[in-house]
Amino acid sequence: MVSTERLNNAPMQPHWIPTPTIRILWLLWILAAGGIVWLANATHIDLWLADQQFDFSQHRFPLKHAFFYETVMHTYAKHLLTIVWLGLVWLAWLPAGAWGDRLSKATRYKLRWIVILALFNAVVISCLKHQMPHACPWDIARYGGDASWVATFSAHPAMQAGHCFPAGHTTSGVWLAALSLLFLPHAPRKALLVGIAGLAVGFILGWAQQIRGAHFLSHTLTSLWLMCGWLLMVVTFSKSRIS
Repeated sequence: MVSTERLNNAPMQPHWIPTPTIRILWLLWILAAGGIVWLANATHIDLWLADQQFDFSQHRFPLKHAFFYETVMHTYAKHLLTIVWLGLVWLAWLPAGAWGDRLSKATRYKLRWIVILALFNAVVISCLKHQMPHACPWDIARYGGDASWVATFSAHPAMQAGHCFPAGHTTSGVWLAALSLLFLPHAPRKALLVGIAGLAVGFILGWAQQIRGAHFLSHTLTSLWLMCGWLLMVVTFSKSRIS
């Protein structure tokens, strides 16, 4: 039998996952982009979902300032997940030998990719939000605001309201999908489940904001899609062997 110590310190395989699988994942990612654009522009699902949360008789989103959605799901969740990320940063850059053989070189390598992906994704989406004219639901005239509604992937006129696309709060949790790297290449099924779970956390956080009137569904789905893209880039192009 091969000892646990040898396994923990063994170099990673030359590839994260088989090349044919990577190609399939890229194809699914491209198809997902088309699906998101179609949902946003060819259907009224963004407006329909926002309508379900808006009280037209009171002209407001009733749960906009609800404690659970505004404080727990927005503020508390963001702080908690930031603490988790900082903990992983600490683990990723621990001096070699600080934890004995509990953290191998391969594990620290993967942890560094995870925390970098989380930070990179948050920065990119923050920059995009500040450049985009897309208005939040609560800024649109249909829901008591002043801006006109325009489909997400259509040309938007310059407007004072905006800076609402892609969904920002989703990034607080969607980076957890990168934890799937910890299970590659030896446990691809676990990696897939962890990746899906991380995306689910991001979606739930985005959904909580949709209930408040802060985002449309297409905003949330775009943020999830971007995270999948960064993750695919890592497993496709990074050097997975530890020197």
